Order: sequence, then structure tokens, then C-alpha cells
Amino acid sequence: MSILQNPKPFSSHKTWFRIVMLVFGAVFFTMVVANHYFFRTYAFDYAGYNFAFYDYSHFHLSPCPVYKVLFPFDVNFLQGGHFSLTLIFLVPFYWLLNWLTGSYTLLLVQTLIILWSGWAVYKLVGLKTNDNWLGVGAVLYYFLLQGRYSAFTCDCNIAIIFSCLVPLFLYFFESKKYIIAGIIFALALLSREDVALWFVFIFIVLIIWHRKDWKLVRMCLCYIGISVVYFIITFKVFIPFFETPDMHYHLFEYSALGKTPLEALKFIIEHPLRTFSLLLHNHSSNAVYDGVKEEFYWVYILSGGFILFLRPQYFIWIIPILMQKMLNDEPVRWSIESYYSIQIVSLLPISCFIILAIIKNRAIRYSLAIVLCSSALIITCVKMPREKRISYLGPTVKENILDKNFFHADFNVGKINSDLKMVPVDASISASSSILPHVAQRKSAYEFPYVGDAEYLALVQFHDLWLNTPEEYRQHILNYLMDSGWAVAASDYPFLLLKKGHNKLITNTFLCDAEKIDPDGVHLISTNNVLVNNGENRNTEKCHSGKYSIKLTKENRYGFTWIPTDFKAGEIIMATVWMNSGNNKGALVASAGSKFFISSDEVIEEDAGGWKKISLIFCVPQEHADLGVYAWNEGDNDIWFDDFEITRSKPLDGIPVSFYTEILK
Repeated sequence: MSILQNPKPFSSHKTWFRIVMLVFGAVFFTMVVANHYFFRTYAFDYAGYNFAFYDYSHFHLSPCPVYKVLFPFDVNFLQGGHFSLTLIFLVPFYWLLNWLTGSYTLLLVQTLIILWSGWAVYKLVGLKTNDNWLGVGAVLYYFLLQGRYSAFTCDCNIAIIFSCLVPLFLYFFESKKYIIAGIIFALALLSREDVALWFVFIFIVLIIWHRKDWKLVRMCLCYIGISVVYFIITFKVFIPFFETPDMHYHLFEYSALGKTPLEALKFIIEHPLRTFSLLLHNHSSNAVYDGVKEEFYWVYILSGGFILFLRPQYFIWIIPILMQKMLNDEPVRWSIESYYSIQIVSLLPISCFIILAIIKNRAIRYSLAIVLCSSALIITCVKMPREKRISYLGPTVKENILDKNFFHADFNVGKINSDLKMVPVDASISASSSILPHVAQRKSAYEFPYVGDAEYLALVQFHDLWLNTPEEYRQHILNYLMDSGWAVAASDYPFLLLKKGHNKLITNTFLCDAEKIDPDGVHLISTNNVLVNNGENRNTEKCHSGKYSIKLTKENRYGFTWIPTDFKAGEIIMATVWMNSGNNKGALVASAGSKFFISSDEVIEEDAGGWKKISLIFCVPQEHADLGVYAWNEGDNDIWFDDFEITRSKPLDGIPVSFYTEILK
């Protein structure tokens, strides 16, 4: 049933609709391809999605190796995130497209679904208003809203896909194609455990639309019953089925309401005013998130949401979105960032442009449509720069095709893509976050620094792991560069491809165990006959190996001192030593007077006897006169050191010395 019986609009609306679809289709496909090609997609979530897509396509439900960096136990894709079967339904696209599009497939399929959903918005609004020009305006508005672009930062996501299914369901339901609508409804329900509750509110709006048609009202009531039953079954049966003692469902994050959905519902009923307050204000204990919720509301009110006040019934199907978003424990979910507004993007165009149809004056109606599209465009552009946002996750280049850096990278992207082809498709690999999505479609693909049984390491040398600090991340890279069991297969700065094998970079290794001493009583003799100072501190009280160690006191703080005369700038040095210190402070140090100083007490290994192995890796600076490496007692109590080992490695060809010195800042 149409809301208005307007005269048939001009047929040229089809031409403009096609133009809108072609323009934004080109923009969206360009954005997802460019973001992936320029290594701006990330392990979480896209590498996990690509592994699951590959795994399902080969009829497996395997533990997801991408999650190994997070969990010490096996976790499959259904446990690691929301309960969703969407990727299983997309398996035909793997066999249809993946031979050609590879790791880009899911991004391309998701974009196709977005465009299909845009078509549904155009058709639905035209059907409900009998004004196809409003349909053109609605799809343009759909493609201009800020949340459409912020969603590009998360690459591929189930939330984006199921949000697209809602306009499709509404169009097929309203056009009386109930079988297709039912299939889409089922796909939407199975896409995520919380979609069922959203549909309850959607069907309430449909009941209002068709309140005079008892047959459709009953159909909507049946759909509501199915939604409620499915929601209960999901939480009582499906989710517990995949839980293990190590991994329980962890995405009900509404501690302000309760520990379970039932407790949350009880709180909402008993405390409606408190619940309403939580929707509007920062309920975390951190004042840095003040204004995040307000920013979201202002963005969407000024983008055209003010039209909803003409027909408040359309707030009904937005209520569960706002509650799910604003009552969550994670402040980032309140924001305009990432995909956390994508459900609003799906329903706001339908709501606003159907409401415009109540305005009988065509000039005013179309003027308001232009205002809505213009305001959406302006707000999207205003909020695109990172500095214009109250809360932000990172750079906005991924969502801004007009950014001068969008088609630019500070490294040879083509060469890195070529280097990755050196990795056999059946080889296990550990890769840094921005590399892993490109190689995750295989049986074993880990996020570095978790290595497991990996045969290859594919790494970028800039900070590429949110779990570690930049210093920790780069230290991991140097550890493997200095590991004799990993050979460099490709080096195109800032990319490194390491393969299990003999490390040809290592030029010299020696071990000083304090067992042999020069006749002068001062120098210890190590393997390769390298001399190490401070032999006078040799001691037999405690030893890690052999009979001797070096004992350092508050009077004699320095031991195992190595001062070679053949250092070269850019040379990589890894020093390790075993230390028995109790609660005292000891460290390895490299220093060159006041020009250079670095120390480390990082423990990389422990034994049952209380000995700890500490490690220091550094790059020889340009000014390295009198540079030496030594063990150091920082405290007032005695410490024993033993088995001092040095590994020397030349720098990689083509990698500037500044990279290594940057690591050590």
C-alpha cells in the first residue's frame, strides 16, 4: 500500500539512479581494492574473516590460527566473535571468484551487497511513496552518510552485511515477494545473534504501516515470534554448543545493565529513567569519553535525522540500535567510528525519505530532499579529518578517497605484493597485521609475533601490532633477524620475508662461560679466542654452567665487558647473559660514553635453579668509539652472571641504518 497517490514521476529518474549507482559503485570498489592493495587492511578482523572463508569453503570448522596471538588455546571463528553463519552462506563466491580475486574476494562481495542494498532503498522508497525521485534521493543519501565511509576502516564485517539485508527484506516484503523476503530474513537472523531483537522492532513498524491489513499484521506477529524464539535458542543452545571451558561467550558487554540479557531487560523495565540517561551520557569512569555520545547524535541529527521528529514512529526501529550502541561498555561503540553506525545508515534513508512523502508540495518536498543529501555530504566531509572528531581510532585515510595519501604509500607496494608470491600456498606463515589479510587463506596463518609452526615470516618494519608497543614490536623483528634458524628470503624496505633456514647475515658468534682465563688474570677467554674483560670478578659460589661465574657487588658493578676494535656502523649486535639476582637489579648495557647508551633487563628464558636469561639487541651507531657491552649490577646486593654470548650480524642490504637506530630510541 502506497502512502501517497502522486502522479507518475518522470521516467528519467532511472537514468539518475543508474548514475548514482555507477558513481558510488566505482568509488566503493576503488576504495576497498586500494585499501587492500596498499596494505591498509588488518589482521583483526579481515585476516580472521579470510581464514574462516577459506576454512568453510574447504568444509572445515578449524581453530582460527589468527587468534593465537590473543589466546593460548584453540578458538574457532564462531567463538572468537559473534555467532554468525554468514561466511558459510558466502562460500559459493569462494569457488566462483577466489581463483581470480584471491584475498580481495570478501571485500568485493561485501561491496556488491552494499550496492544491492542501495538498489533496494531506491525501490522501497519509490514503492512506498509512489515517487521514484524520492527513491533516487534516498539512495544518494544512503551513500553519503558518514557511517558509510567510517565503515571502510574495518574492511569486511558481518555487521555491514546484515545491515544491508534489512532494506532488501523490507523491499521484497513490501512488494509482496514473501518467499524471497523470508529467505533474506533467515539469512539476516543467522548473520549475528543480536539481529533477532532488531527485527522485533522492525516488525512493529511494519505493523503500523499495515495496521488495516489483518493478514499482514498476523504475518508480522509470526515473524516477531520467530525472532524471539530464535534469539532465545541462540543464547541457550547454539552459543553454549560452541563454548569450551577456556572460551565462553564474551560479547555481552553491558555491565551497567546486568550480566545477562535477562538481567539487562529487567533493569530497563525497572529503571527506565536511568536507562534513558545512560543513552545520553558517558557512563564510563573515564572523562576522556565525555561528548562521544553527543557527537554521534549531533552528526546524525544534522545529517537529516531531524526529519524523524515529523513521524516519531520511525524512532521505533532505531531504538534497539541506539540501546545496543550507547549502553555498551566500550566507548568506541558509542562513537561515529568504524562500522558502529552502519545500522543507522541502513534505516535512516528509508525513514527520512518516506516521511518526506507526507509533504504534498512537490517543490518543498524535493527541496528538503536536497537539504538532507547536502547536509549528509557536508557532515561527512566535516567529520572526515581525524582532528575534527572527539573520539578516533586512527588515521582516516582508509575512508577518504580524496585524501592526498589515499593512492600513495611510502614504500614499493608492488614489490611487496610480488615478494608475497614467493610463499607457497600450502606453507604456514606468520605475518604482521597489515600483511596477514593477504596470506590468511591457508591452513596455518598466524599474526606475528606468534610464530607457532610457521615456515615463513612476512613482516613490515614499522609498528604493526596494536598488542605491543612500537619498541616491543621492533624488538621481536630483531630477535628473528638475529636467529640463526631464519634466512632472509626477500628484503624490500620496509618489508622482510624470512624463511626457515640458515641465517647468512650472522658473521660471528662467541660464548664466554668464565671457565677459561688469560694468564694476566684480567681477561676471560671465550670461544673463537675473543677476550672479555673483568675476569678478576670470577667466582665459584653460584654457576649456571661449569665451575665459574662472574660475581658483581656494589663495589664491583661491571662484568663480562667486551670492547672490540672492529665495530662497523649499522652492525647488529645481540647479547645474552644468564643472571642469578633474586630480587636485585641487573642488566646488559651497551654504551659509548655520553654518545650512546642502551640497557635491557628483558628476561627471555628461566630455569629451575633461579637463573634468568636476559637479552639486549642494538645497532652500532655512526659514532661508536669506545663502544662496549657489559653486564651491570644496578643495585646494592650481589648478582651472579654466567654464559655471556654475543652474536654479530651485518645489516640487511637496502635497509637504512636509521631503521635500526629508530628501534633503539
